[in-house]
Amino acid sequence: MLPTGKVIIWEGRGEGGGASGVIIRSWDPANQSVSILSDPGYDPFCSGHSFLADGTLFVAGGHISDFVGLSQASIYNPFTNAWSNLPPMNAGRWYPTTTVLANGDVLVVSGTIDPTIGQNMLPQVFQVAAGTWRSLTSAQLLQDNYPMMLLAPNGKVFNAGPDTVTRYLDTSGTGAWSPVADRVGGFRDYGSAVMYAPGKVLVMGGGQNPPANTAEVIDLNAASPSWHSVGSMQFSRRHNNATLLPDGKVLITGGTAAPGFNDPSGHVDAAELWDPATESWTTLATSSGIPRVYHSTALLLPDGRVVSTGGNGHPETETYWPPYLFKGPRPTITSAPSPSSVGYGQSFFVETPDAATISKVTMLRLSSVTH
Repeated sequence: MLPTGKVIIWEGRGEGGGASGVIIRSWDPANQSVSILSDPGYDPFCSGHSFLADGTLFVAGGHISDFVGLSQASIYNPFTNAWSNLPPMNAGRWYPTTTVLANGDVLVVSGTIDPTIGQNMLPQVFQVAAGTWRSLTSAQLLQDNYPMMLLAPNGKVFNAGPDTVTRYLDTSGTGAWSPVADRVGGFRDYGSAVMYAPGKVLVMGGGQNPPANTAEVIDLNAASPSWHSVGSMQFSRRHNNATLLPDGKVLITGGTAAPGFNDPSGHVDAAELWDPATESWTTLATSSGIPRVYHSTALLLPDGRVVSTGGNGHPETETYWPPYLFKGPRPTITSAPSPSSVGYGQSFFVETPDAATISKVTMLRLSSVTH
């Protein structure tokens, strides 16, 4: 979700387009127009990416061939439609995870180097102000592709899955891992995880024989955090998408209930909503039946809707209207500070003529999701 209000989507693996063989498009939810954007000169398919504080997009890794990753990193500026190359990482990364830290730097973990070497075990931090990499040499660890990494209130990064062993990564100095708690719901490859409130994490779905419908939560604010099971989804889902909504609830869309890696015949069309107050699920509207499985995505739009798109061979886009959009007019904002003027943990002011009727305000960072 670009800060311009448009959605950036890319394809790869030699599917046409620029010199890199990649097509990068933007989609405008206001009028559904599609524009072709510049490409980075390499294939960012299977990369990891996160938005920086200034609204630019940080991209790490990419695609040479299946299971062979690129060491490239770059930044896309949506205001100028221009890419800038960064110093390369220590080695290739295919399916890495990027996580923005409290100071605005970016942690990059995992990703496959190639089938011979295997995973890239060295976590690295891109130092935004200096434009350099810092390697966490004391924190080398074999992780799965696209591990679920979330910034915790204590400043460490929490690894919520897909492995059952969950850990903290301290990114200071040369780095250090420490155990937190073991999950009870099994290995959740191609499931989803969200931090639905500060320090509170929900994981759901994933697995493949068959996919799971179970869910678990952990409160990292507790003195001794531990996982516990919550109500199960009505549908088993693998390749499901989880979208954190501004009312604190979590929307689950897509996925397949069929066993195996990616069987679209089992596609799940009904959306489900998780309520943290009751730790239970409600089945919502059903989509048009497009298999939103592997390579599908869902993200929150600025107007409160959720866009769902992708899945192998499916460029069609759908938008979902959550229940809160039917509760009357939305409040208006008359002024707000620029993103670059507010630091992590700082207070700031937002002006609105509707202050008397507003009881709660939620801040959500720009979505940057893949696979």
